[in-house]
Parts: sequence; structure tokens; C-alpha cells
Amino acid sequence: MINKLKKLKSSFHISTSIISSAVLMLAACSNQHEAVIEPINSSSGVLPGTQATESPDRIISNYQQYQTVLKATKNGDIVQPVQFLSRLPNSAMKNSVRNALLQQLGKQANWSMFREQYVLLDPQYREQETRCYANISGVEHDQAFLTEISKISGNLPTGCNRLLENAAKKQQISQENGWHRVRVLLARNQLTNARNLAQALGSPLPDLLTSSSGSAMGAQEALLYQVTRKENRSKADAASTLQQISSKLTTAQSGYGWALLGLTQAYNLNAGTALNYFDRADPQQMDDEMWEWYARSALRLQRWQKLSQIIRSMPENLQQQVTWQYWLARCYQAQGQIHAAEELFQLTAKRGRNFYSLLSQEALGKKVETHNTIEKSNKHLQNKLAADGSIDRALVLFRTAQRQNNWTMRRQAQQEWRFATRDFNEDTLIAAATLAESNGFYEMGIYSADKADNKLNYNLRYPAPFRELTTPYAQQVGIDPAWVYGLIRQESRFMIGARSSVGASGLMQVMPATAREIARKIGMDSNEINTIEGNIRMGTWYMSDVRRQLGHEVLATAGYNAGPGRARRWQASFPLEGAIYAETIPFDETRTYVKNVMANTTYYAHLFGESKNSLTKRMGTIPAR
Repeated sequence: MINKLKKLKSSFHISTSIISSAVLMLAACSNQHEAVIEPINSSSGVLPGTQATESPDRIISNYQQYQTVLKATKNGDIVQPVQFLSRLPNSAMKNSVRNALLQQLGKQANWSMFREQYVLLDPQYREQETRCYANISGVEHDQAFLTEISKISGNLPTGCNRLLENAAKKQQISQENGWHRVRVLLARNQLTNARNLAQALGSPLPDLLTSSSGSAMGAQEALLYQVTRKENRSKADAASTLQQISSKLTTAQSGYGWALLGLTQAYNLNAGTALNYFDRADPQQMDDEMWEWYARSALRLQRWQKLSQIIRSMPENLQQQVTWQYWLARCYQAQGQIHAAEELFQLTAKRGRNFYSLLSQEALGKKVETHNTIEKSNKHLQNKLAADGSIDRALVLFRTAQRQNNWTMRRQAQQEWRFATRDFNEDTLIAAATLAESNGFYEMGIYSADKADNKLNYNLRYPAPFRELTTPYAQQVGIDPAWVYGLIRQESRFMIGARSSVGASGLMQVMPATAREIARKIGMDSNEINTIEGNIRMGTWYMSDVRRQLGHEVLATAGYNAGPGRARRWQASFPLEGAIYAETIPFDETRTYVKNVMANTTYYAHLFGESKNSLTKRMGTIPAR
């Protein structure tokens, strides 16, 4: 029996060796055939394609294989992806498979093959987890990246948690950063990762996170967890509990606790309480989210001097964001520092075509500008661009996805377009935007036009298809067509038949339950949600209805995205400037949504020739709840 086991063991080692050798040979072959493809670009504009086109059948076949190979790779197969990569041209698909392969090799600690594959992946497409495994393997020795990872307050993938644990054992990250990460993990209820990191830092957490004794870091973090765990930090006695245990905690630990309690109150729009807690926090323990909600709490109460102090204390990366530069200018304005305010408004007005740059222009007495500095590209240039294999691949996938109503393929077409246009100069981006628009690939037309910061064509940035349907239906229910277009641009980027992860459909992203309600009220078939005309009719009617319920365009925009009930709850007990209401919406998606829709609306109104058009006036004042 023992001899049989020895033979089986020997046979297993031989088989494993053969498989590994075969995979390495495939990798070596792929190395010989893979070459970097330069993007289409030149200082003078568009050049002929640099990647050969493939037949549509070949492109679709590659896509279908890609789906299968990617799934197999994520399930641990390393043979299929190597074979696939050896014959696939440069593409977004290739980068995705290579990243998935590298992450599997990292999990398997197959470092020799990891090194072979890592050098083939363009640095700008190396995913975070891939880089984490590269640092574990020694292919990279990036201390700045490691420090950055250790300070992240969000979730991290498996490979990055492993990197931090390895680094902690080798004392390659500071104790301060390591324990900050432990308390973040505990607050997010990632107990296994927290325990593993604490163990690596040299002070294990108690088996049961209820310890209130001992001076070891692990026990202290467990004690803090009794306040910071999600189900406890919203309790009425959370602050008093933290106060009681503070003497048993370090300054960093109690300081993090106060910051987290402040964040909790800020999200609940209890701005005064949030400010009180944030004031007791340790600034070194506060992440970007905490700093921003510290500022939003002061903004909500229009405590301009306090807001000014908070903004000027923020980490540099936040201070320089256009959002906080605008609000700092407003602080100066409110405190009578007019010259300082105007200087900042001048700077923020030049930072793109966003919500705050528009408000800054208007603060300086200027109006929105939609003068084109470049025309759409002619057909000759579009044809040259379409001859590139990368662009052609994206268009073939797009057209096929549209015919088949295949949204997984549509998303891949978008990825391929981003890959194809990754290093285009601005002339080429305008040609790409024109080509995309002419093919009905509106979302990527907008994407490409938006990337051209200096070559401006507002008709490409703000397209207005389906006006023969949209304008009459908007006018029928008494709403501004520019507002409808501002919303559609944000909701679907004019993707016919678009589907969201929660089931919203069409150009105006109407939910099925809402469609049924609308259909019953206005005498439609709810299935019309899936037609262009039906979707526009339903969406415009619902916009009008939500505005009727809430009485304000800004509130209605928030209500369209998050529901009328939430939009009401976010109102203050006193009249609030519309821009302040928008900035203090506690849902990240809705906050961004409202600002983008209202900025879009301002641009569309100008393009449509509306005489009364000011973002500041549109935002107006939100009445008290």
C-alpha cells in the first residue's frame, strides 16, 4: 500500500511538472509573438490605422472565447488564458485576461510564470490587485504604493490584504498605518482580515471582540470596536460610551472613533452634532470621506468661517479639488474678502465644464459658453480612423450588441473603445467622437469629446438625438426640454434600450414598477417602456409628476434618481441654497447625479437658444422641509 502511494505521489509530481512546463512553453511562445501596438496619433491629426482589422466573425468569435476564458481563469485555470493570449491582438479583452491570469498566478504563488506575464502587461492597465501580487513577488519594490495601500479606508482585494500582512510581518509598513487599517477593517466588519493583520502586526485580537481589559493594541482595538461596529455607532449612547472608554484607548484610537461617529451623524444630516464629533477627532485618523463630510456639515449650516478652516486643513489632494476651491471662494466672499474670492473663482472657472466651474463663471458675471473651437471631422478622416483594428473591433461589438440587445457585449464594446482611444491627441479624439456619433455609439462619442480639453465641440459633447419625440412630450407635460436632455445624458448617454443593474430601462432609465404606475395613469401599455417613444413619453411624464410633487427642479432631479421621499428628507428645516442642498445629499450617486444633470441642463439650454439660462438661478433656493 505504501509503495502504491509513493508511485501515485511520484506520478502526481511528474504530471504537475509536465503541465507547468507546457504552460511556461506557451508563455514563452506568446512572448515572441506579442508586440506593443502604437496608437493612431500625430501632431497633424489622424493617420491610417496601425492595427490590422479582423473580420467581424473573428471579432465575435474572440469575444465569445474571451467570456469563456475569463471565467475559466477566475476559476483557477492558467492553461486556457495563456493559449488565448498568444493569439489575441492587443485589446481591452487581452488586458482583462492578463490581469485575471496574473491574479491567479499570485494566488498560486507561481512567481516564475507571474514574472513572465507581468512584463507583457502595459503598466497603465495593471490593476490594483495585480500590482499587489507584483510587490509580494518582488517584481516591484514600490514603497510608495505599499504606503498608499496601507492608508486606504475602503475594501481591498485578496492580494492586497495579503501584501499588507506580509509587509506588516517584515515591518515594511508603519505600526501607525497598520493599526489604522485594522480599525478600518473592524468598522467594516471584515473580522478575518482584521485578525490576520493584527496578528501580523504582533498583537492578536481577542477571539471574541468583547474585551475591555488589557493594554495590548489588539485588546484596545477590540474595545474600540464596541463603539465603531456598524450596529452600534448610530445608537444614542455611542458618544457617551466612547467618552467612557477613551482613557483606555490611544489618542489615535479614540480620535478615529470620534471621526467615525461624526461621519455617521453627517450622513444622517445632523450637521451640528457631526461638527461636534469631528472637532474631537484626530485629523491624522481621518480619511478623505471624513474630511469631506466634516466640510459638508459646516456648509449645511453655512458656517463660512468654520468651513474655511476645515478646507484649509484638508489633505492637499482634497483642497485642490474644484469642489472645495469653489466653496473656499464662497467662504471668502461671505467674509467680505472679495479679492481673494474673485481670484479663486477665476481659477475654478477655468477648470473644465463642470458644475462648479459654471457656478464660478456666473459668480464672475459671465455666462455659459458653447462656442465650438473645432468642427466635427469630415467623412474622410472618419474612414481613416475606422480602418484601425482597435476602433473597428469596438464598432463591430457595438453593432452586434445593439442587434442582439446584448448589454454584456455593449459594455465590452465600450471598454474596447476606451482602449483604442487611450492615447489619442485632441484632433484624433474629435474624429473619434464624430465617428462614434455617426454610428449611434453616443456614449463613446460623448466620452471622446469630453476628453478633448482644448478642442471643443459642444454638439459632440451634448448631442440631442430624438428631438422630434423629446421636445413635444416635454412641452406636453410642461417641462423644459433642456432639463430632459440634461437628465438623459446623465442617465443613459442616449443608449437605446439601456439596462441598469437594478432593472431601469431605456433612454430615461424608467423602473418597471414605475412604468406600470405611469401606464395606468396615462393610458399606456407598460411594455412601451422598451420603445424609444414610449420610454421618452413615460420619462418626461414622470419628471413632470415628481416636479409637481416636490415643487422644484433640483428636488425633482434628486427624486427622479433616489425617490421623492428621500429628496424630501434631505431638505433642511430652513430654506437652503440649491447648490448647498446638492452638495450635502448623503447618497454619493445622487449627489453627483444632481450636479451633473443641472450642469448638463444649463449647456443644453444655451445650445437650444433659451434666453433665460443660468445655473445659479436654476439651482435657486430649496424651501424648508
